[in-house]
Amino acid sequence: MNALSSIIIRLALLITLLLTYGCSDSGTAPAGQEPKSEQPGFTAKVSGAVNAEVSGVGIVTYLGPKDRGIETSNRPGYFLIANLNNDLTKENKFTITFRIPDKAKPGNHPLVTSDPLKIGEHFEVRVETVEAGKPILYQTNTKGTITLDQFSPDRTSPSISNINGTFQFVTENADGHTISANG
Repeated sequence: MNALSSIIIRLALLITLLLTYGCSDSGTAPAGQEPKSEQPGFTAKVSGAVNAEVSGVGIVTYLGPKDRGIETSNRPGYFLIANLNNDLTKENKFTITFRIPDKAKPGNHPLVTSDPLKIGEHFEVRVETVEAGKPILYQTNTKGTITLDQFSPDRTSPSISNINGTFQFVTENADGHTISANG
């Protein structure tokens, strides 16, 4: 019975490790190897359940295709575009993160609620903030658009460039509180 218990425990640990690291956005490459670039002029107005303004530097990072996804053997690559200027430990500070498919072209694209089984396949947005001392995610029932005026990044260059556009969306948190943002 001890050998069977040991096997079950090892199997549970292996499954936990696969789920934890297999679903991670970070991949196996160290963060320093992912091309990323700071972009000036990330601005947004947030209203609804919380009112705030976001302005400052944004960052663009390319996360390449994964070779060890759980549901499929290969996940598509995608870009993360987010603002960097906010300290989330303070009240009413926001981080707005967009996932942009790597095959995106300039134009208008619908923003949708994130689907963990289709990461990087659709245009998605997530807003993180701190309310009453606890982190809150706004990422459900998302509706809106992102307009890419320019989108011609070099996925291999440490200096991703030529990405700009506008966005507007409405999304909810788990409690059903709604925010809207445009920028």
